[in-house]
Amino acid sequence: MSMKPIAVHSPNPVIQVGLVGFGLSGRLFHAPFIEGNPFFNLHSIVTTAKEAGQIYRKSKILTDYQSLLDDGDIDLIVICAPSAMHAGQAKLAMLSDKHVVVEKPFAMHSTAVIEMMETSKSTAKLLFPYHNRRWDGDFLTLRQLLKEGCLGEVMEYESRFERYSPTISRAAWRFDQPEGGGILFDLGPHLIDQAICLFGKPDAVGCRLQQQREGSRANDSFDLTLIYPQLTAHLKAGLLIREAGPRFMVHGTHGSFIKYGADPQEENLKRGKKPLSRGFGVEPKKNFGLLNSVMNGRHFRGKYATIPGNYMGFYDDVYQTIVHDKRPEVGQEDALVSIQIIEAAMQSNAEQRIIEIL
Repeated sequence: MSMKPIAVHSPNPVIQVGLVGFGLSGRLFHAPFIEGNPFFNLHSIVTTAKEAGQIYRKSKILTDYQSLLDDGDIDLIVICAPSAMHAGQAKLAMLSDKHVVVEKPFAMHSTAVIEMMETSKSTAKLLFPYHNRRWDGDFLTLRQLLKEGCLGEVMEYESRFERYSPTISRAAWRFDQPEGGGILFDLGPHLIDQAICLFGKPDAVGCRLQQQREGSRANDSFDLTLIYPQLTAHLKAGLLIREAGPRFMVHGTHGSFIKYGADPQEENLKRGKKPLSRGFGVEPKKNFGLLNSVMNGRHFRGKYATIPGNYMGFYDDVYQTIVHDKRPEVGQEDALVSIQIIEAAMQSNAEQRIIEIL
């Protein structure tokens, strides 16, 4: 569905952005990319953190969301508030004539996603799920391998986010109350969206959720299975894994691809590296994945170079969609399917059975 592009008076206008929240997400995954992209201006930041004004001295620092909504100069609002606030803030932004980027999880319930989509349609304002992991270098590499047919038809797919964080510290609200959603709503959207991107909507879902850390009142480990007609996708995440397994294991009719190590962009950002600086997102050769396949009639087994990660690609895509009416890389429908899968996963865990996705 085509949306009305932003009103512009030049072929390459600068989009004025309001950022809501300056926690880890706003500070690391959004502000540096908005500031670093010449087609965006970080006009305002809604936060109580003094750090924001010290880093982004040219941006307005606001302490209330309504002031941002009332500012007629703002074209795009990026929402990085706590998860339960995403849907409500997004709807208010669109009703205030702003396009919106929404951090994951897009919403806490599929009914809220549908309401957000309906508001997007009625206001002709664009609504972007922030599923930046489509621009992970290892995932870009896997997409290339599948596009080129190097693995043939995929039969088994396993994708993991494994970390060691034995105590509840950062984003404690996510784990100290059942409504916080736990790791299923935190890392789940990334793994699920990547699977949707590659294989589409599954037929059914099976899941086991666990609370493993002391004091956790929400899940901090999941083992999620997406069932397709000829494929099984295993998605796993945990916070008590000191020695991580493969990030990806993919087996097809022509070969296999096994990849260890995390995409380097998050670590680059934590160390202060700028998104457009030399070497950003480039993975060391030691972390290249192993490809075992038949290519051009010849057997190949060896390291396969990782495409550099590019989270800036998300904002490039947002710009092209707003200004030039491009079809977005991550659609609202993808976000809806992602939340429906999460809901089915929770039902599967509660009822200890496979849940069909309608």
